[in-house]
Order: sequence, then C-alpha cells, then structure tokens
Amino acid sequence: MSIQTIIELLQRNNDLAPDDMLMIVHTASAFLKHDRFQQHFIEHDLTFTLLDVVYRLSPASETQASQPDLLSIGQDPDEEILSSLLKAATEILTDISAIGTFAQKYTIDSALVDSLNQWLVSQQQQKQICSCLMLGNLAQSDPVCREMVDRLGLHDRLLDILEDQRHPQAFYAALGFLRNLALPAENKPTIGTQRTVEIIARFWSQDVNQQIQHASVALIRQLLNNCIGNVRWLLESLSPDPESPAHEKTYMSLLLLLFGRTDDAATKFETGRTVATICRCISTSAQGLPPESTEAIWHRLYGLHHDIATPLAMMISQSRFPVLRSEGWFALALMARSEEGSAAVSEIFQQLEAFGVLVSTITGQSPTSERPATGNTMSSESNGSDRSPEQAQKMKDKDRENALVLVNELLRHTVSSDVLQDLLNGPQSPGRAEELMTRAKSEERQE
Repeated sequence: MSIQTIIELLQRNNDLAPDDMLMIVHTASAFLKHDRFQQHFIEHDLTFTLLDVVYRLSPASETQASQPDLLSIGQDPDEEILSSLLKAATEILTDISAIGTFAQKYTIDSALVDSLNQWLVSQQQQKQICSCLMLGNLAQSDPVCREMVDRLGLHDRLLDILEDQRHPQAFYAALGFLRNLALPAENKPTIGTQRTVEIIARFWSQDVNQQIQHASVALIRQLLNNCIGNVRWLLESLSPDPESPAHEKTYMSLLLLLFGRTDDAATKFETGRTVATICRCISTSAQGLPPESTEAIWHRLYGLHHDIATPLAMMISQSRFPVLRSEGWFALALMARSEEGSAAVSEIFQQLEAFGVLVSTITGQSPTSERPATGNTMSSESNGSDRSPEQAQKMKDKDRENALVLVNELLRHTVSSDVLQDLLNGPQSPGRAEELMTRAKSEERQE
C-alpha cells in the first residue's frame, strides 16, 4: 500500500469513524518517516489532499472549495479523537514542510503559501499553529524571509497572534516563525519596532510557559544582533512621563527581572547572551555613530541597569557550554573598557564565587588545590562535546586573554586591589590560585 493510497482512502471514505481516521493518519505518519514516501507525497502534490481530509472532518469550518479550511473542531461527541487527529495531521504537514524539496515545489507565490497566509488570521488556534509551523519551515533562506516581510507582511500577522491573549497555544509557534524572519539583517529594523518590543516584553512579566519565555528572549536577541536601532528600543523607558516610577525602568529592566525570577537555565543563558549581543552591537556600531551617541547608549545601559553584568556571571561560571562561557568573558571585557562598565563588572567579582572563577581562568589552577584544576566548575567539561583537546585549549586561552583584559581595565578604571594586581602580574607558581583566594577573603573581611 502506498502513501498515496492511504491518503486517498481517507479522502474517499466519508463514513469512516474518527478513531478509524486517526489510525489511518498514524499509519500515514509512519510511512512518511521514510525519505522515499516523503518525496512521493511532495511530488504527487498530496499536501492539499491531506488538508482537504482534515477540512471535511471539521464540521465548524468555513466552506472554501479552492482553499480547504484546515484544523477546525466542531462540537462533536468525538471531539477528543478529532483533536488528536488534527494534531497528528499537523505533525505530518510540519515534518513534510521541513524537507528541502517541499520549499522548491511550494514557492512564496504558490497557492499553498497564500492559504497558509490566510490561516494566520483565522480565529481557530490550531489553524494558526499549523500555518506558523509550515511557513516557518519555508522561511529558511534570506530571500524568502525578506519576501515574507516586505511583500507579504507576515510579521505583522504574527505580532497580532502574539498580542491576542485568546490563543496562547499559538505563541510558541509564532515566536519561532518570527525568529526565522528576523535572521536577515534587512528584516531586523522592519520587525523590531516599539510595538514588537512591547508585545514580546509582556511575556517576561507574565506567568507563562517557560518555553514561551525562552523563545521570546531568543527572538529579542536575534533582533538585536548588529541592529543598534533595536537596542535603542529595548532601552526605552516604560513610561514617557518623567514623574512616573516606570520612567526609570526599561524593557531591558523587565528582562533582567525575568532573569532573577525564572528557574529555567535556558532562559537565564539566553538573557546572558542578549546582554553580550547588546555589548557587541554597541561596540561595533561605534564605528558609524558619533561618539556622543555611542556614549549615551552605554550610559543608558549602565545607568538604568545596575545588575546588567549578572547574567554574564552565570555564563562564565558554568562549564557545560564552553562557547557560552567564552561569549560571557568577551562581553565582560568589552564592558570593562569604560568607567561605568567597569563599575558594573566589578560588582559581580565582589562575590567570592565569581572571583574564584576569574582566578581559575587566569591561573589555570583550582583555588582549592595546588594542582591545575581538573574537577571544578570551570574545568569539568567534555571539551565542548565535539571539540578536540586542541580546540578546547584554544578556547581556554582566549578566555584567559579576555579575563586579563578585564582585570587590566578594572584596575585602570575603578578598582584598587593588590590581589587583582598580583593576579595580573604575579608569578605563575603552584598554589597561586589558593593564595590569591585567601587574600581576597581577607580583604572582604576587612571591608
């Protein structure tokens, strides 16, 4: 039995019970795990056939002969089975739309894309989810993403979904699709408006699914990448009224509050990466902006967010993800180059745990051992999973280089410390890390 026969069996039999339909759809799903059947499905244009099957099982759907109405559930006694059936069909369509040949067949001008575009404004949640997933899979190249934004304006429809509190289950799919659209540099200013930042920031102060919060932070980070205009939006005041307490709070303030509140490590790391992205963006944009403009952005970042370096401290203190750790050290070194940034960075190294990480990174020793560190949080890593020992060592050397830059800038701008001075210039000797930590604890007690 071919996949085409299975789909046509569903299409021809109007009297099949929902549970029989579900069994057949699951059978089709099993077939479509294999490349040969996937290609047959695409080549023989069975996508609309499957959509039409689902349309006929949805008694509450509108009648559209040319564009079948997907994933609508009526008040049927077998609604639970129908819901499972529709979700199974969505999974099939999502998997198929991720295949390269699918994008070749269904271009942005195709009837399928036009239908999915219309489904984005449907009042039926499952319909929106399927549309976001399928169109998101088609948004895999810069030209297609630019067309979807410039010509079709799909980003506005996705923002409408995110703004509509009636369809929360569609949020995750919409955020993922928007993140794909935000990849091309040309799309970032178009998508990254004040409205966009306002809508996304709501997820940081609401009690929503952690996956949605993580996806919202990931989207913001993508929009900020090399786009100084979007950085400015994130640093905008929550209220234009100078007399309002919210005037001294920004959308970035809400993100930092989320960092402190959430227990989801992925969201915390993504927040740290967002801070690092902001620092890189401002530093890079400085080449094309007047000095006073760049200084104003840095001043706003540091002046309104005293805890801006805290997410970076988490990044450098873990060893599971060496790339994230290196990203954190680089961002901290960037921040320490100015007096305000150096003051923000020095705050995190007042904590002995963070200072121990700094000592370990520069000396290569564990603060609690006279031997090179082998089991502490900074070195108990698996070389970044797929990295060779040589690559892992290069990353550690780069981390050490950035840590040395950081210490030098701290001493130059804000910190007067014999311990830091010796960390920068002292001899490499066994037990040095432990000795430095002992002195740091003594300094802390004296303060």
